[in-house]
Amino acid sequence: MSERFAVPDQLTCYFDRPAEPANVHVEVLVPGRLDASALRESVRSVLAAAPGLRARRAAASNWRRSYFWEFPALPDADPLRVTTHADQAELDEQRDEFLSMPLSLDSSPLLRFLLTSGPGGDCLILSAHHARFDGLSCVRLLGDVAADYATRPGIAGQARLPDPGSLTVAERGRAPAAPGLEVSGEAPPATAGQARPTRGWRAWPDRTARIAPGRERGVRGPLPGYGAHLLSWDGLAVADRLRLPGASVNDMLISALMLTVGDWNERREPHRGHVGRIRITMPVGDRAQAGHAGQWANRSRLTGVTAQVRSDTRPGELVSEVARQTRHAKEQPGPQVGLAFRILAAAPVPVAGKQMILRAALRSAGPLICDTSLVSNLGQIQAPAFGAMTATELWFSTSAHMPRGLSLGAVTAAGSLRLTFRYRRALFSASDAAEFAARYAKALDQVASPEAGQR
Repeated sequence: MSERFAVPDQLTCYFDRPAEPANVHVEVLVPGRLDASALRESVRSVLAAAPGLRARRAAASNWRRSYFWEFPALPDADPLRVTTHADQAELDEQRDEFLSMPLSLDSSPLLRFLLTSGPGGDCLILSAHHARFDGLSCVRLLGDVAADYATRPGIAGQARLPDPGSLTVAERGRAPAAPGLEVSGEAPPATAGQARPTRGWRAWPDRTARIAPGRERGVRGPLPGYGAHLLSWDGLAVADRLRLPGASVNDMLISALMLTVGDWNERREPHRGHVGRIRITMPVGDRAQAGHAGQWANRSRLTGVTAQVRSDTRPGELVSEVARQTRHAKEQPGPQVGLAFRILAAAPVPVAGKQMILRAALRSAGPLICDTSLVSNLGQIQAPAFGAMTATELWFSTSAHMPRGLSLGAVTAAGSLRLTFRYRRALFSASDAAEFAARYAKALDQVASPEAGQR
């Protein structure tokens, strides 16, 4: 049995790069110890029950015009790795290394789990190939594993850790203050610009803005791979009461990222005199993917939100414009990817040639026409329960391949908004990412404030 790759699956393979894989990441923290043997059996049980989870790329020549999925009876490899960490810094290093590990399309399953135990509990991290999974299907997979784990003998009576130790929610969930910037207190004046829709030819004279490289990036030279910076935002309840009519949390996330990119670029490249046209890619997911009716596939539809960011932008006007564009994108059904990508995928050219064409196009025209960044918001998700232990934290991110360099993954669980900044280490160092995230938290406070609608 074989199945032809869908267009998004095929394109995702072309984006795949060593040390910067096209993967989706979901992570949970549980306040206790998971039984590694029982967890491994649960992963095996879930894989055995769903052939789609055991997919791999069928072997064939690079002269073929398309890839095909095949579904072996058994996985080729054990997808669970077990380790420990001594503190938060070591956990962060393990996460970065895990997210930078490529997932071979030729080996089943196209996913890996990392179970790492530390002072504050166990962290279970899932990395899955984006050619086969999207964020919502990964959440479903993690939930299925947790549900099976709860049925294992002796699991129901597992106790929580008596002391969370050093890995508290406050430490994991708050960004450190950036140099010269306090995370708490009054927000500085907005450094955004007048938002304007970009239709037709009017979008082309302005170059799409790229995120400026961080200051610390060159200390030891650009490094391969991904980094991830986790941030918990405390203003969700306030935002629900104060946000502008018709605007969603997702609209605020996108607007805040535009403000942050504008502020970041102005501070690092003031000689350019303008920030440029900021374009944020917004995947529109199929909510059914998180339930039993979902598919083990990538069903996200890519849309874009664009605004011109200037020094006199009013946050409230920006949020209103973003909300208008996101409503239009959600109400207008369409293909998962744009016309140019569909033409490339359908071209009568061997897959090896298509990959060369796409990568050459990204190197030459990518900095001019590709999106600035991406915001992927899974929305409200129920935290999975592993027997008596319900996850206290849930995080999500997606790939940040060139020329974008940074993506923002958001998920709301148990009333908390968790934000993961996935970045290329060729763009940011860890301290750069922390500073960017701190500025983002300020911008998010601004767009959620009552003053945003009055400016």
